[in-house]
This record gives sequence, structure tokens and C-alpha cells, in this order.
Amino acid sequence: MGNKKILLTGKPGIGKTTVIKKIFKKLNGNAVGFYTEDYRDKKTNKRKGFKIITSDGKKGVLADVNLDSKYRVGKYGVSIKEFEKLVIPILEEALNSSDKIVIIDEIGKMEFFSEKFKELVNKIIENPEIKVIATISQKDFHPLIKKFKNLPYVKVIEVTKENRDVLPEKIISII
Repeated sequence: MGNKKILLTGKPGIGKTTVIKKIFKKLNGNAVGFYTEDYRDKKTNKRKGFKIITSDGKKGVLADVNLDSKYRVGKYGVSIKEFEKLVIPILEEALNSSDKIVIIDEIGKMEFFSEKFKELVNKIIENPEIKVIATISQKDFHPLIKKFKNLPYVKVIEVTKENRDVLPEKIISII
């Protein structure tokens, strides 16, 4: 398989999304996908939730401490409707744009509440024509996570304090 798929893993807060955002910037329009970013309470500076930012500039809430939802991860209610509204069209576009690099931040518990997301990510990861840079849960909480990490054409890179500053350049040169 010629095309690379790179999955970034690592401890929470180590800098995976920061690496993804730098890659997005460096690819300058040659990427399609999304990343997630936390947002904080202005008074307490405590994390309140996560927002999604897509490659076409759309933004929405993925999860919030005050969100009433049957989908929960820790203290966060997850907005599957908002997530799918923003991310599913982007991933469907990604399936048909083998000329662009697909960026997915993240393949994790919150995102896995969406069956459509799992289905599309599986198609994208399995398609040898599509280049992917994604962040993925460190724990194999779902069979797909384990499957993705063990595919022969997937390179898993752990993000650490030591390597996170050089990774954007390194990953772009690999892919």
C-alpha cells in the first residue's frame, strides 16, 4: 500500500490536537476534515466542553458539562446531532477526494456514539487511496480502534512532550 495513514495517540492533554492544528495550517487547503478544541469557563478557567472546527470553517459544540444528553463521557454530555451535522458531510466529501489529506481529530469515545461516524471512518481507513492523519484513543475501547491500529498500512505514532514540536513537519514528510 503506497499511501500512508498516520494515527497519533498519546495521553490526554499531551498535544495531539496542537499537532493536528499545525498540520492543518501547513497543508494550507490540501486537507479535509475536522479537529476538536476544548473551551473553558472564563471565570474559573475549568474545561467546560469541546467544540468541533471543520476544514470548511464551520463550528459547533461536541460536548459540554451542561449539555443534557443520553450520550455521556465522564462529566460531558455529547451532542451527536450537532456532531453529525458538521462532521458527516465532511467525511463523505473526504471519501471522494483522494487528492486531499483527510484529518480526523479524534477517533474516540465521544465520536463513537455516532454509528454514521464509525461507518465512514472505517471506509476511509480501509480505502488505500485516501491519505489520513488522525488522532486515536490510546485505549482500545472498541474493536475498530484495535483494528485500525493493527492494519499493515497504518503507522501509529505516540505524541510525547519530547516529539510534539517536530511531529508536524515529520508527519507531512511521511505522508
